[in-house]
Amino acid sequence: MQTDRYGYTRTFKVYECEDCTGCPPRVPNAPKRRNAKWESQKAYTRQQLSEEETGEIYGKRKIDVEPVLGFLKANLRFSRFSVRGQKKVKNELGFAFMAVSMRKYTAKKSNPTLDDNNH
Repeated sequence: MQTDRYGYTRTFKVYECEDCTGCPPRVPNAPKRRNAKWESQKAYTRQQLSEEETGEIYGKRKIDVEPVLGFLKANLRFSRFSVRGQKKVKNELGFAFMAVSMRKYTAKKSNPTLDDNNH
């Protein structure tokens, strides 16, 4: 078992061999750790994404959601929350999205050719 700094405990199964003479030269006798819960979640996700209907939904998500989050991470350097608690995180995310909207608004105001509704 391994406990992180926040007190969350994870259980791993450790697989190691007795004799590593035929193994490639990595760290000698290094155990391989497997997290059963993580492996089952990966298998479930893989199975869900292989279905046609789920794949279509995920394909739309790439177009709809990912650019905004990518913009937050790349341009505004927003990679993690600085608060804890669902309500506080919701507020902080609201401020981040507001900053994205304000940047879009000021970009359109300063360059009218970017405005889609300009007739």
